[in-house]
Amino acid sequence: MIERLDSTWWLEYDRAHPAPTFFARPAWALATAEVYPSFTPAVLRVRSGGMEPILVPVLEHRSKTLRLRRFNAFPLGGYTCFLHEDGTVASQRECDRAIREIAACTHSATIIPWPLAPAPAGGSEHVTAVVDLSGGIDKALDGVDGCFRRMASQALRRGVECAPATGIEAIQTYYELLCESAKRWGIPEPVERRHLIEALVRHGGRDVEIWFARADGRAIAGGVVFYGSEELFFWSAAMLSEFGRLRPSNALNFALLRAAAERGMRWYNLGSSEGLPGVARFKKDLGARDIAYHEITLARLPVRIVRSVRHAIHKTMTG
Repeated sequence: MIERLDSTWWLEYDRAHPAPTFFARPAWALATAEVYPSFTPAVLRVRSGGMEPILVPVLEHRSKTLRLRRFNAFPLGGYTCFLHEDGTVASQRECDRAIREIAACTHSATIIPWPLAPAPAGGSEHVTAVVDLSGGIDKALDGVDGCFRRMASQALRRGVECAPATGIEAIQTYYELLCESAKRWGIPEPVERRHLIEALVRHGGRDVEIWFARADGRAIAGGVVFYGSEELFFWSAAMLSEFGRLRPSNALNFALLRAAAERGMRWYNLGSSEGLPGVARFKKDLGARDIAYHEITLARLPVRIVRSVRHAIHKTMTG
């Protein structure tokens, strides 16, 4: 059985039991739904037999044309987390049972469990890069490649300073960095919409930070980071290529590692680098290790039929 709990309930719950990853907290869902109105934030309370209820944060996807019950947890590279009502993380067995119940009670769902918790079996595999901070900042820094460490020190000697910034000006400055980075990659506009960044800052409060690496007062690199109760997630990064010789990204990641440790985070999650071998190598040099996670896709017959028809129409029109 599934009970749908609204965002008002979720906000109250989060104040007492913040999820270990920011993506499974209401700020992420509320910001995403603000930018993509077809989504509605919710928490599924899942019961199966005599099992303790399991909470699964999701976005419910509503269609104007189809009366289908569909969930996504979470789009845009986010995760969900299977939680007990006291905020502790569910076991893999409990996750598996919750997934079976969701499959039976919904038309379709995409579930991406947090990589650092027990997760249901199956699904397509992805990889994220994570630095373990459970042994403290000194131990984490011991795992950094020597060349990476020297470049970070070199950045500091050349006057690069790293710190978070707040307010509308910070959002504008960071978005300008994103636009410059998009041009370098041959993309017409940044993947991260400015409206989404604004919504995240507003809903996330102190758990969303915009960081900059500055040289002579000018922002030359930056990033947006999220805090859960156990994880700092480095969500978005940008840099002015002409200042790459100053190694601002090395200095910025060192500063963020320390910020994560000061906030008591257990994990520094740098996200996926699929198709970007240079980025993956950078994260490895920082001491991150790869952790596999899965994307679980559930779809009942009506949804599969609709998808097949749409695919056939698209193929005919583009073929």
